[in-house]
This record gives sequence, structure tokens and C-alpha cells, in this order.
Amino acid sequence: MRVILRNPIAEDGRDFRHSLTVGREYEVLGIEADDLRLLNDKNEPVLYDAVYFDTSAIGEPTFWVSTQGEEGERYAGPLEWTNPGYFEDWHDGITETIAGFWADLKRLYPWTAKIRGIMR
Repeated sequence: MRVILRNPIAEDGRDFRHSLTVGREYEVLGIEADDLRLLNDKNEPVLYDAVYFDTSAIGEPTFWVSTQGEEGERYAGPLEWTNPGYFEDWHDGITETIAGFWADLKRLYPWTAKIRGIMR
């Protein structure tokens, strides 16, 4: 699944232009509580509200595992990334997690890895 940022200003005033480019296509890396996890322009895996994007390519990867939360919210993504605290560890700079993320990204999301020039 791929999306394009159309509206960079959130209802609460947050401006996504510091981390995303209007009109740029992003591959969805996962869904958490109905938010989209994207690799932003700083190559950080961050969650964004789906309402600010148009879908440019439908269809989810077959390797995603999907669950529903207690309030019906959706969670989907690679099994490797579903452990509680995985992305918190990434953002905390845990070396093992970061290395695993980049290896998984190259293997599971070759379009994003190629577009971003990620060859680590």
C-alpha cells in the first residue's frame, strides 16, 4: 500500500512539512491504532493519521499480520515489528533494534529501500 501526503497541516495545528513532502509517495510500513507507519523524509519510522493522505496503490503485503484492539482499532505489519516496545526501542537508539529494522526494511520493502537509497 502506498499513500501521498495531500494535507500537511493537522487539525490540531501540527505541520507535517518538517518530516514529509506534500505530493510525495510513501509506502505504508504498518498500521497501528488505524494510524499509518511511514518512513518519513528523515528516514524515521513514524506514525501519521491516515486522513492527511490519499491512497495511491492499494493492497497490503501478504506478510503482514493483522489484529484488532479492544476498541476495534486495527494493527497490521510485519511480525518482526509487532513486539511491544519495538519502535520505542528504535527511537531510543537500541542498536540491535535499529540494525534489525534496516535489514527487515530492505528485505520486506524493497521499493522503499531502493527509493531511499538504503543499502546498509
